[in-house]
Amino acid sequence: MGTIFLKKISGVLAPADDASEQIIAKLNRGECIRCEYTKPRNYENLKRFFAMIQTTFDMQEHFDNIGHFRKWLQMKAGAYTLIIAPNGAKIFDPDSISFSSMDEIEFQALFSNCLDAFLESFGDKISKEELERVIDFG
Repeated sequence: MGTIFLKKISGVLAPADDASEQIIAKLNRGECIRCEYTKPRNYENLKRFFAMIQTTFDMQEHFDNIGHFRKWLQMKAGAYTLIIAPNGAKIFDPDSISFSSMDEIEFQALFSNCLDAFLESFGDKISKEELERVIDFG
């Protein structure tokens, strides 16, 4: 069992590196394998996410701390775990955005949901398309 990386070329999935090519070469003709699909994270999108956090932080006046703003925005976007304390109190814990915690598809959804959450709360003077242009994501 091993991990293979594929890329789409002319409508067909092909090995993306030498190690993946060697694993695929060992398969017999007609042999079926089961694969789990994940899309590796894109570092450029992570940089855009933090640029979006900075830009939207600067566009609002409620939060004084950018870290608190980021956590609030992620949780408003639905990216949190609810923990019930022994006394019944609800604790909201924002989900990790580390590369090992979510793939690119999940991260893109989080990014879009954060934009929507910001616009819902503070976006009375800007559209989603305008905000995406400002942060160079659209």
